[in-house]
Amino acid sequence: MINRIRPRLVTFDVTGTLLMTKLEEHYIEIGARHGLPIEPGMLAQSFKSNFVRLSKEHPIFGKHTGLGWNKWWRSMVHNVFSDQHASVSRDTLDQIADSLISCYGTSKCWHKYPGTIDLLESLRKRDVVLGVISNFDQRLESILKDTHIRQYFTFVLTSYDFGVEKPSLLIFEEALRLGNCCRREEISPREAMHIGDRVDNDYFGAKNAGWSAALIKHEDDKTANESQVPREDIFTSLKQLESHYERILGANCVARS
Repeated sequence: MINRIRPRLVTFDVTGTLLMTKLEEHYIEIGARHGLPIEPGMLAQSFKSNFVRLSKEHPIFGKHTGLGWNKWWRSMVHNVFSDQHASVSRDTLDQIADSLISCYGTSKCWHKYPGTIDLLESLRKRDVVLGVISNFDQRLESILKDTHIRQYFTFVLTSYDFGVEKPSLLIFEEALRLGNCCRREEISPREAMHIGDRVDNDYFGAKNAGWSAALIKHEDDKTANESQVPREDIFTSLKQLESHYERILGANCVARS
């Protein structure tokens, strides 16, 4: 259940929480540009299975195995397109990978969910320290800048840069340390709250760290273990979250120059 103590630190996941992408659209568009049509249904399944396999073989986008995030994603693209075009040349796959990796480092492939700016503005005006905790690679800083939301966050903590990913307790402890660097008074775990779309990585990752947590579900699809989350901790839009914070933080805003 959401902690009713006034939060002084609020952190966000990014993908599926603040920013969305139309994976099929971008992969199909860039594939077609290079003469490789791709079937949407097969694409989704291929992407999922390859993501799971690569994540096991090279965790945290190859951070500790020597592969590195760029080659990790290059392997992903190669595998996804090779699943439907077994005889395609490596040169063509490299060109597609270059295009997709570049696109996914900008706002061309990322879009803000409705209510993102309003929520962040509302929290900032109420003197809440805002941060990001994301299982992401080194492109996240540029993505947040290109989508015009980087300025709201005191820190951006990625699994790739830190070397540990959610739901590890260590990454939440590091986020709390970074949040404390912005305050003269120490922020306790119970005064911190994390918002994300994954039950395991976000909701229970934060709860296990002693934080408050909220699960954002922009769509009606349910995850297998969503039933373990109290209904009052599940929000279906960022606007609903904004209203929640207005209730628990009050109407008073801190003036900022």
